[in-house]
Amino acid sequence: MFDDFQDMDEEIYEGIGQGGATSLAAPEGLDAPRKSSLSLGHKAVENKLLDLINSGAMPHAIIFSGQGGIGKSTMAFRLARYMLKHGAPDAAQDSLFGDAPASATSLEVAADDPTFAKVAAGGHPDFLSIERPVDPKKGTVKNNLDVETARKVAPFLRMTSSNGGWRVVIIDDADTMNRNAQNALLKILEEPPKDALLILVCHRLGAMIPTIRSRCRVMHFDPLDSESFDHLMEREIGNTLSHDEKSLLNALSNGSIGAAKELIDTKGLETAQNVLDILQDWPKFNTVNIHHLSEQTGRGGKDSVFKNIERIFLQLTEQIIFAKARQKAQLNAPFDTAAYTAMLNSYDLQKWIEIFDNLKAHFNQAQFANLDKRLAVLLAFNIIKP
Repeated sequence: MFDDFQDMDEEIYEGIGQGGATSLAAPEGLDAPRKSSLSLGHKAVENKLLDLINSGAMPHAIIFSGQGGIGKSTMAFRLARYMLKHGAPDAAQDSLFGDAPASATSLEVAADDPTFAKVAAGGHPDFLSIERPVDPKKGTVKNNLDVETARKVAPFLRMTSSNGGWRVVIIDDADTMNRNAQNALLKILEEPPKDALLILVCHRLGAMIPTIRSRCRVMHFDPLDSESFDHLMEREIGNTLSHDEKSLLNALSNGSIGAAKELIDTKGLETAQNVLDILQDWPKFNTVNIHHLSEQTGRGGKDSVFKNIERIFLQLTEQIIFAKARQKAQLNAPFDTAAYTAMLNSYDLQKWIEIFDNLKAHFNQAQFANLDKRLAVLLAFNIIKP
């Protein structure tokens, strides 16, 4: 488990961040990545991209790696628009590749620019966006990107640009490609055409085969800082949450807007507060309250309650593991209470890693073996207590 722990920031919640639309009012709402001109929380990544552009060292392939729902796709479209607009070798325009190019200071392309509109509509001749296809029988998005979809990339990038500039491909959820699909990309990565850029948006870097990773520039995205997170959530749902609720939502979603929206939509904050109220009695839990919580998972249509209970247990133990590894005396807010400090100091790092592994295996077994969810909740508290 310890090898996995080193990559836990980006891999522990590999399924989170695919949440649906929130049921709360959204005064402005967040645009889809292809239509979004808003970029918050990833200035360091943008600066690295600008350095590559200004030095003429833009690689032929980049992996944007990090947790789902934090803005990787938005940055991918931001970079794509910039390269498509400023990548043509025309000295007459204010271009990156002219005879006397001005240094790029931002990847911003105005929302009323024709390039922006063409990319947003999927009508730019030099741009291809690939996402997981829809299953025609079920009408739902497939779990994986198949090899047929991946095979569209190479012939597209080898075509001549419409204006002599760059051709750009974005593959979202690239880590869902199976080995055959990833192998289909290797030929274009081994012999990349001139002025061609492939951007792989990846939530689990470890799922990408080594030969793909070695041929790409990997850029890691950190979770959103609290200020960016609060701003984006207010834009999405309005100013409907208290300071404490936003702090808890940020902690439980690990700074992911996608995960936060899912929590709100499934009333996860209410479930989280119930779990955390019980944990405040550490090391002796109130069994009546635990039974009351477990009964909520036994009611029809309450799978989301069980999923949120699982998320809270794993997120809290993850926070404890990080704190132990960094030799911190207490957890970050909102887990900085006396009860959580006592939990932190009750076991050593190896024991907490073991507890995390046991909890993850326990919830997986309950989910996939169709065990009684009520009993599974009761046993989860037994795993974490002394």
